[in-house]
Amino acid sequence: MDLALLALLAALFSALCQSVTDLGTKAATRMADDRAILAAQWGSAALLLAIACCVIYPDFLNAPIATMHSLTQPGFWTLLAWSSALNVTAYAFYIRGFRLSDASLVAPLVLLTPVLMLVTSPIMTGEHAPPLGMIGVLFTVLGVGLLDANRANGKRFNFSVFVKDAGARYMLATAAVWSITANIDKLGVKASTPLIWIASLCCVIALCSVAYWAVGARQIPRLGALRYAVIAGSALSIGTAVQMWALTILFTPYVIAIKRLSALFTVLASSRVLKEETGGRLLGAAVMLAGAVMIALARA
Repeated sequence: MDLALLALLAALFSALCQSVTDLGTKAATRMADDRAILAAQWGSAALLLAIACCVIYPDFLNAPIATMHSLTQPGFWTLLAWSSALNVTAYAFYIRGFRLSDASLVAPLVLLTPVLMLVTSPIMTGEHAPPLGMIGVLFTVLGVGLLDANRANGKRFNFSVFVKDAGARYMLATAAVWSITANIDKLGVKASTPLIWIASLCCVIALCSVAYWAVGARQIPRLGALRYAVIAGSALSIGTAVQMWALTILFTPYVIAIKRLSALFTVLASSRVLKEETGGRLLGAAVMLAGAVMIALARA
């Protein structure tokens, strides 16, 4: 199979995993507080990826420092520090956004990330999208304005509903931070390997998340209350590991734009899984899919 096509399929699988993370996060906010969810999600993700590293790189069990040194290049630790700090902030916003609003409303806002990456990617990685790819990324985001099109607001495109919504503002901030971290991921993978990068990132974020939970006013949550957070974190670890590999093959905004199809899957599933009213948001989801097709065609 063509390696580029395999990478596209990997990015699509990553989108499915992200949708599970979205749905699990929204369900978790109904049972636990934000700090506990953040710690449980990243703790479960870090555990799975640490096990995977020990399986793929057995030398970690005997000589972890020497093995890590052999698998990383100069600049790795600096990139890891920046990405960890930004991702802790982004995921705190992400969880807050799902707590304050419907998943079908805020999940599509991550589609702003590829558009912002048209600015950040040339600066950070030197990548410039060809015309069809740029149109595909922008077309994907056009679906955001159509998500409210079939409602009784009399507008064909309606972006203001997202700006005025409290949860949407947090998700807008998340998208802005992710437009930076996605490029750091690209550089981090080049400075190590896909698995080493995402496992290291998850472990550092997990430690920061547990510390963030520990320093605040808290109650020890019941394990059952965090089950959806654990499911979300497990899906996150698998999907992100696959995404890191896809970043080694494809242009970064393409991978991120395809992964953001998770918004389509979340909208489709939220009415059945979360019992939300999705209204006319399926129209916007269809436009997002058209944008992803353009991105796939532009890979040549």
